[in-house]
Order: sequence, then structure tokens, then C-alpha cells
Amino acid sequence: MMQSSNDHDPQFSEERQSVITDAHIRAAAEEIARMSDTRPPEVGKPRLKVLKPLFWLVVTLLSVFFVAALNFMPMYYWMPFGLGEAQVDAIGLRATILKNFDQGLIYMLCSMGILLSHEFGHYFTTRIYRIPSTLPYCIPCPISPVGTFGAVILMDGRQADRRQIFDVGLSGPIAGLVLAIPVMWHGVSTLDLSQPGYGPFEIELPLLVQWMYQWSHPGQVAPDTVVFSQLTPTFVAGWFGLVVTGLNMVPMGQLDGGHVTYCLFGKAAHWLARILMVLVIAYQVYMESMMFILMIIMIMAMGLEHPPTRDDSVKLGGVRWVIGLASLAIPFLCLAPTIINVR
Repeated sequence: MMQSSNDHDPQFSEERQSVITDAHIRAAAEEIARMSDTRPPEVGKPRLKVLKPLFWLVVTLLSVFFVAALNFMPMYYWMPFGLGEAQVDAIGLRATILKNFDQGLIYMLCSMGILLSHEFGHYFTTRIYRIPSTLPYCIPCPISPVGTFGAVILMDGRQADRRQIFDVGLSGPIAGLVLAIPVMWHGVSTLDLSQPGYGPFEIELPLLVQWMYQWSHPGQVAPDTVVFSQLTPTFVAGWFGLVVTGLNMVPMGQLDGGHVTYCLFGKAAHWLARILMVLVIAYQVYMESMMFILMIIMIMAMGLEHPPTRDDSVKLGGVRWVIGLASLAIPFLCLAPTIINVR
């Protein structure tokens, strides 16, 4: 056995022991100081920054209730937008909201339940992996037929490896679909299209909704489009949940689908995102539509390419590969080409 020439040097051994001992002492002192730090949090600064997310949640709840109480056509009541037939009348507006109070409440609970399930699916996964993240921030839009632009959660993805980013990316869509599918089924099964529709908006039914309609209405052919005035609150809430999930699963940038495709295919996902963006822009120009313009701007602002994870070499495993590949079908099932049309 060969030994280092310094093994029998008393002076070397003494110095080495001194260095190790000093390092241990410093580490122990730091640990004791950390464990004994029982100072209360500063007044006025809660540990969890919940006030802003809570404020936007309340505003968004009111927004989605408002649009549902106006039969999902808030712009129908506002002449400045050129889509309505009635002047703004505070008394008539109040009477309409009170008349449709139950519709507004049902839609608010169902749509926000789906949206929050999606976002908290992300949030709780980041908590499990100890990835720094914010609570969900909801985005109200009281002039939209659905009352909201969705929600967003911010996280420090640099502290997550490949497998963790994959789990965070898919946990939201899966959690949202767990609630959106039964809500959509109830909405489709109770849908009555015998009454003529009115109003400025109509929706094109995604493939999954067409299947549900055929299963729940045997012998009937699923319509291509449905006017908002013909819809029940659970139908609109379920449809909105599917659209949110489908859009988030588009394989671009740091959308949920972008997380999944990067974890599956690595840098090859960047080419997939570029090609898809070109196709989306070309489709917008061909259709002379502005439907996805806000989403395109948002994705380009965040970056079309997904950044590296903390460790791209971590293996996903067979189960995650199967789930990830199957999840790529979500946009095709949950999205229609035009989503909403103006009549």
C-alpha cells in the first residue's frame, strides 16, 4: 500500500486537523444561529405575499360573475363598441344582473374552480420540489365573453431540473382537466339548441366537445358553432377550461407545452416552436384574424425558446415519456381553429 509522504509529517497532520476543526466550528455556529433565530416577521410584511394575488382573485371573481350575469355578452350592452343594440342603462343593467344572478354564480364557481385548479396544480408542485414561485395571479377582463384572461404563476425555473420542470408543466393542465371535463360534460348534456341564438359572439366547438355532444345526444349531429346566448353556464365554463388548457399546452416558449416538449426533445423543441409560430402567423394572415395576436405577442416577449433547466441530463423515465407524448394531443382536442367568432 502506497501512502502519501505527508501522512507521517506531524506538522502537516496538526495543520490539517486545525483546518477541519475550524470549518466544523464555523458551520456549527452558523447552524445554531439559524435555528435560534426566533425573531417575529416584520409588521406589515406577511411571510406569504398573498394580498396582491387575493386582490386580483376577488376582482376576477367579480368580473366573471358580471359577464355571466349579462348572458356572456357584456359588450352587447355598450354602444361605444358598436356591438350592442341598447344604451347603457344602470337600472336595466341592474335588473339583468339580478335576473341572471344564479347563472353568474354557477359560472363563477365552475370557471374559476377550473382556472384555480390549473394554477394551484403548478403551485403545489413547485412547493413539493421547493422551487421558488408566486401564488397565482388572476387577470380580469370584464369586457370579454368569459370575463378573464386566465391566470399566471411565476417561478424560478433555474432551480429546477429536467424532471421537475416536466412535472410542474404538466401538473397544471392535468389538474384543470380533472375538473373541466366533468363540467363540460354537464354543460353539453344539458345543452338545448332549439331556441334561436342572438348576440355578437359564437364559438366553434373543439373536437372533444363535438364527441361529448354526440355521446350525450345520440342520433344528433354536433353543430360546428354555437351562439353564446344559447349556452348554459356550465357549458361556457367547461369550454373555457378546455380552451385555457389547450392554449397552455401549445409547445412554445415557457407555456406548459413548451416545458413538456423541451423536457422530451431538448433543443429540438426550439425548432418545433419556431415552425409552429410561423404556421400560426401565416394562418392569422390567411384568415384575416386577430384572434391569437395577444398570445403571439406574449410568447415572443417571454421568448420563443425554452431556457435550459438546472440539469438537463436527469432522466424522465418511461412513464413520463408516455404521459408527455400523450399530452401533445391536448391542443388538438381542446382547441378549435377560430375559438370565438364575431357574427
